[in-house]
Amino acid sequence: MLLTGVLTVLKIIGIVLLVILAVILLLLLLVLFAPIFYRIDANVPETELDNGFDMEKVFAKVSFHWLLFVIRGGIEFPKNKEFTLRVFGIKILPKKEKPEKEDKKKDKDKDKDKDKEADEKPVENKPSEEKKEDEKPEDVTSGEEVTDSETSETDSDIQTEAEDKEPKSFLDVLWNIIDTIDNILKTPLNVFEKIRYTISRVCDKIDMIKSTLENDIFKRAFELVKKKLIKIIKMILPDKYDIDLLLGTGDPAQTAEIMAGYGALYPYLYRKVRFEPDFERKIVMTDAHIKGHITLFTIVYSAAVCYFNKDVKKTIKRFKKIINS
Repeated sequence: MLLTGVLTVLKIIGIVLLVILAVILLLLLLVLFAPIFYRIDANVPETELDNGFDMEKVFAKVSFHWLLFVIRGGIEFPKNKEFTLRVFGIKILPKKEKPEKEDKKKDKDKDKDKDKEADEKPVENKPSEEKKEDEKPEDVTSGEEVTDSETSETDSDIQTEAEDKEPKSFLDVLWNIIDTIDNILKTPLNVFEKIRYTISRVCDKIDMIKSTLENDIFKRAFELVKKKLIKIIKMILPDKYDIDLLLGTGDPAQTAEIMAGYGALYPYLYRKVRFEPDFERKIVMTDAHIKGHITLFTIVYSAAVCYFNKDVKKTIKRFKKIINS
């Protein structure tokens, strides 16, 4: 009976541990594979730039949601310029100060003001007799200190004057002149040696960097990092965007150049970006709606592949040696 009881307890503990591990694994999978959806909305009303640009008329809103709106937030301009974050509909950011804390702060400020006023009050004067009794020994001691300091200062002045009046020999003057000339001649040589040393170090580092860039290990590492970075950028870029743009720079030639760039990208921007040029006025108008998603698994996986790659590790060590050499 005892053995069966122990086995049942162990069985229950094992089931609980398995359930906890399953929950942790499920949360990790949700965090890694559940995409973070973001949305950007912006609107700039039609405004002529010659009359000035009013930022208060601009509307911009950036919002995101994750795990089926469990976590959501964003920022809005110009209404709400603070970043907001909600979890299960509960507002986490920005934090609001409780009224009790505000009252405590006010009470502390009042106490500080009272302490300052008490410190600033003048101290009551003592009777004149006590002052006279206190002043007498102070005057005597101060007079003694003054005489001692004056005598020490006069003695030092006399010594310095006597040293200045002593005539220097011809040999001392000659040796001083030789030392100054020697220092003047050595200074440019030392500066030249330092410059030559720094130039040689820089040249050696340039040669090391050149040999590293021409190495096959660096080429393989660079290709791997480039592929993973392009993959991350493609994932972050918007999936859908709808933009209406009216633009006039005031210069017909410059506006035509912008129109030519839009025409070159027209196969990619077809039905996504509608551009209307204005060759006469200096004007701008924008209405943009952008949607996209970010998957943490893609970022973590790409970073892990690059970090644990042997070629990338060797390249990083090589550049560390070049920097520290």
